[in-house]
Amino acid sequence: MEEPETRALHDLVRGRQLASSRVAVVEVVKAVARSNPQADPQAVFALLSFVELDADLARIAGSTGGAELRALDAIHVASALRLGSEVDAFVTYDSRQAAAARAAGLRVDAPGDGASA
Repeated sequence: MEEPETRALHDLVRGRQLASSRVAVVEVVKAVARSNPQADPQAVFALLSFVELDADLARIAGSTGGAELRALDAIHVASALRLGSEVDAFVTYDSRQAAAARAAGLRVDAPGDGASA
């Protein structure tokens, strides 16, 4: 799906190893189905390594961010924390998720919207 930030995002991630929480599969499939039911997101998944949700990650996610942080956003932040020093930047366009990632010590980038830090 083409968004105003798409080109800047592509420029940032080109040639980098990409990772996400496994819950992104559900999020992306649902978002694509709402936006363009004929589109197939499988090619995007082939570009990613996944962090699996297990009991320890669920525990960390439960204590990540404040009460206002949504559950799936907390899982994504906890997944990045599990990867540790392998993470150059946590990419998000969600302000609550970005704040939680920064508070957890992650560098946050939102290419194309001027909110990188």
